[in-house]
Amino acid sequence: MVVPSPCQACGVAGGTDWVKVAGLGVLVHNARGRERCPVALPFDWETGKPLTSLAGAVAA
Repeated sequence: MVVPSPCQACGVAGGTDWVKVAGLGVLVHNARGRERCPVALPFDWETGKPLTSLAGAVAA
């Protein structure tokens, strides 16, 4: 049995994944149709360097 863990950023239930969107790593909620987490900060996919804000981040 697989039991999805809550979102590591906001706590919503249903499991999460980090996905690549336009060169950024974006945290998405699986139980909500892969909706982007509203509080997790994205990161540069190539370098792993976190972005300092959500400005310029695209929705999944």
